[in-house]
Amino acid sequence: MGRSNGGSKRATAVASALCATLVMMLPEVSAKRFIVGGNMGWTSDVNYTLWAEHQTIYLGDWLCKYLSFF
Repeated sequence: MGRSNGGSKRATAVASALCATLVMMLPEVSAKRFIVGGNMGWTSDVNYTLWAEHQTIYLGDWLCKYLSFF
C-alpha cells in the first residue's frame, strides 16, 4: 500500500509540473488598438501603405479610424 501512495504523489507532482510548464508557454493574449494613420488620423495627406509597414498587427487587434477635419 505504501508504494502506490508514493507513486500517486509522484504522478500528481509530475502532472502539476507539466501543467505549470504548459501555462507558462502559452502566449499572452491581449488585443491592441491601432489608430489608422497614427497622429495624423484619417486624412488624404497620409500614406497608409507606409504607415502599415511600420505596424505589427495581429489577429484580434482593432483598427480604428478617426476623422480629422483640421
